[in-house]
Amino acid sequence: MAPPENKPTPPRHVVAMPYPGRGHINPMLNLCKAVAERSGGSIHITIVLTEEWVGLIGGMTKPPNISFAAIPNVVPSESVRADDVNGFAMAVQSKMGEPFERLLDELHSPPPDFIVADAFLPWAGEAAGRRNIPVAYLWTMSAAVYTMLIHSQLLAQNGHFPVDLSVNGDGIVDYLPGLSPIRAADLPLVLRDKEIITMLDKALPHHTEYSKHLVFSSIHHLESKVFEALNQESPFSIFNIGPTTSYQTLKNILNNNNQTPDDETNNVNSYLEWLNDQPPRSVLYVSLGSFLTVSSAQLDEIASGLCGSGVRFLWVARRETQRLQKICGGGGGKGVVVEWCDQLRVLSHPAVGGFWSHCGWSSTKEAVMAGVAVLASPIIMDQLPNAKAVVEDWKIGWRVIEREFDEENLVKRDEISELVQRFMDLDCPERAELTKNVENLKKACESEFESGGSFETNLDGFVELILS
Repeated sequence: MAPPENKPTPPRHVVAMPYPGRGHINPMLNLCKAVAERSGGSIHITIVLTEEWVGLIGGMTKPPNISFAAIPNVVPSESVRADDVNGFAMAVQSKMGEPFERLLDELHSPPPDFIVADAFLPWAGEAAGRRNIPVAYLWTMSAAVYTMLIHSQLLAQNGHFPVDLSVNGDGIVDYLPGLSPIRAADLPLVLRDKEIITMLDKALPHHTEYSKHLVFSSIHHLESKVFEALNQESPFSIFNIGPTTSYQTLKNILNNNNQTPDDETNNVNSYLEWLNDQPPRSVLYVSLGSFLTVSSAQLDEIASGLCGSGVRFLWVARRETQRLQKICGGGGGKGVVVEWCDQLRVLSHPAVGGFWSHCGWSSTKEAVMAGVAVLASPIIMDQLPNAKAVVEDWKIGWRVIEREFDEENLVKRDEISELVQRFMDLDCPERAELTKNVENLKKACESEFESGGSFETNLDGFVELILS
């Protein structure tokens, strides 16, 4: 009798399905790269993107055991997303599930063994359940925001949901597991609409009907108490696999003294050349989000305020670049407005001394990792509690205003000019305190990415789960 052939075992096949937005796709890419590299080739990952996103990032450098697959767009173009947020969200829920299932059934070499789905895509978990494929959900916001959203009933019992700024906005929420006290007005914006949170509640992964695993993309040191509480009360196995790709990229930039890599020297960006000519820590980096931003009227006030401050600034303003550059033309050459930039490279540049941010979760983590103090101006959803953490919990930033951005409450150019001048006065005692705090926080967070740290432990646990 002939001995059995020692055929090589095919790699496990993971299918990753992110929500089609940059703040969701980037964390999924981070996770997939970490898993692919850690598995040593024993896991192949197919990342499913809409055709638009494959066109945008399909050519990116990635490990050989990662590939992309495309499904049809849910809306004609990215501009539609910004103009109709709710309509886009409804289209994602109603139009993406069917082509995703068709794609799952077409993947045969080998067929999928495991699915990682964005937590806002319940149909992906349902598709996995119907095929008896294990699934883990990826939560791309902070663990604190997850805790806030899954406890909407507890908030309602205490009179803090739905949030009405004129009625209960100043109420203090001090009973959510693992969270420091927070004003009701600083809870995620979605908690102001009972219908939306009811719809969202159906999508939130806080039960185990289809999945037993929940992955976060946080930095453990920032939310250690929240994770402690979740591990005690959640029905899921919890894995926190932080932004390792961002961390490694940042280390490489700093180790190379922020020099432009050889493969970019022929296509060096003008904003980097401009930054190279600026004094140390003199530039305010401004980015109010790649998806939604403030009104045109508020942008005009910001532009005039920045120019009037006399402070050097680099401003990323999508879809408004040319108009704002004209307004800022009177800034004496101290301001540059661009369509896009490499944010980590900018934040780690020695010329950058501050970050005016909308406080999206990815931007918030990158500010901490780069050790840059923050001017916080949240606009939507989870940006409100993120800004609260920046200002009150970690004490690494100031709020631009206490009130919220809207057409009736514009922050005027004189206010902006005065605030920016104070914020970029690094010798001011209050501002110096921010710098000290963010540098200490950066060092504390770095430890979890070291060998044997919490990142490595969680990543190894998740890879072992997939392989088992």
